[in-house]
Amino acid sequence: MSLSKEVLNEFDPLAKTAPAAAEQAASGGMNTNNAEVEKLSEEEEEEPFYDFQLFTKELRDPNAEPIVRYIKSFLHNFQTVRVLWTADEQAKLVKDFKIFIYDKYNHHKPFSELEESRLRNAQEGLEKLIMGKLYGRCFSPCLETLGNDLDDGHKQDLADDCNLRSKSREYRFISPEELDIPNVLSEKLNKLVGLSGRELNKMNHFKAPRDKMICVLNSCKVIMAMLTKNKLENGADSFIPLLIYTILKGNLSALASNIRYIERFRFESFLRGEALYYLNSLQAAVSFIIRLEQAAFTINNNEHFKQRYENNQLELAKEAREANSAVQTKHDSLRQSKTPHPSEYLLQPLDGAANTIAGKFNHLFSSKQSDNQSSASSPPTAALYDDDNQDIDRLAQELQDREQRTTLEMLKSMFPEMDPEIVEDVCIAKRYRIGITVDILLSL
Repeated sequence: MSLSKEVLNEFDPLAKTAPAAAEQAASGGMNTNNAEVEKLSEEEEEEPFYDFQLFTKELRDPNAEPIVRYIKSFLHNFQTVRVLWTADEQAKLVKDFKIFIYDKYNHHKPFSELEESRLRNAQEGLEKLIMGKLYGRCFSPCLETLGNDLDDGHKQDLADDCNLRSKSREYRFISPEELDIPNVLSEKLNKLVGLSGRELNKMNHFKAPRDKMICVLNSCKVIMAMLTKNKLENGADSFIPLLIYTILKGNLSALASNIRYIERFRFESFLRGEALYYLNSLQAAVSFIIRLEQAAFTINNNEHFKQRYENNQLELAKEAREANSAVQTKHDSLRQSKTPHPSEYLLQPLDGAANTIAGKFNHLFSSKQSDNQSSASSPPTAALYDDDNQDIDRLAQELQDREQRTTLEMLKSMFPEMDPEIVEDVCIAKRYRIGITVDILLSL
């Protein structure tokens, strides 16, 4: 997906020429900040219904057996007909299969009887299910060990990940002023950028394109809320420099691969409006950083910049030596055992609750004849869990509580002057959704 200027202009939440902004300017009696909060609150309430457990329950309906057979056949063929499809072939196969199944929903109960919101949920559920099974074959960092056997598409993903990380480390010392970020943002900039970067890094915890896209939305909404609060409504001219700064400071991994994964496997009709704008903006920021050179910055003192650059290079060399020493020490101590390749960690189901739920229905996608065989599509930890719904609910609740505590503490540190109880109340009211919560706290 190439960066589209029309998309950036049409869906830019800060664009002054947008119809909504013009309407608001023409009407009286409403404060701009309050209107923004109200708009975001309405969007929050209009978020599409989503329940993956409900989808898996619908799949267990006897009437859905033809759908289950189609899914089993697709997953089997995807993994056995060829050792590795190219990135473009993978994207087309998955897209065509989703279109095929979405049509079949119209002919098989219970899907043929679902109302619109439940049918959309079933479409989302299918995408999450098949991509959870195929993640290890479609997410480029999981394929790194194949080396030269990889196709050009996956190779390019890995090369861009490497270049992006290298450039981010090379210019991690950059100040906001050198990216033309206004001084008015400096007070809370580092905390907000830290939160935004943390949301981007969360993409590596999920397998479903939708879940990764939500991380992008949360990250970008933190930045957008900051710009809205400070009335820096210059559209992409304000937003993208902050996004670039976030990436440079974020110590992010596999960002380019995550973006390509969303582009390839998120169903097109689900990727529009605000989501498409933010994804294209992120793509623009990544492309800029990969080609980043000193001339791109606004430098007032060349000698000072050069000194900071050289100091950072010395620091990077020191970190590399320390990392190599640590690796060697670990290698020596574990010489008799197999050390997992970094990509193996990416293959593991980091979104534990969702994977546990999916694991309960693994029998839907493996035949009786293969029950005793190792399946490439089976989650590696599925056997660790029994079929007790209470255990699953408890695990999901623990994961959610831990995530909410982390978010709350981060927001309290970002707003130290605010009553902690108010911060918590807003978090609870907005269900710990980062974007809308930060926007409201900034408006108080």
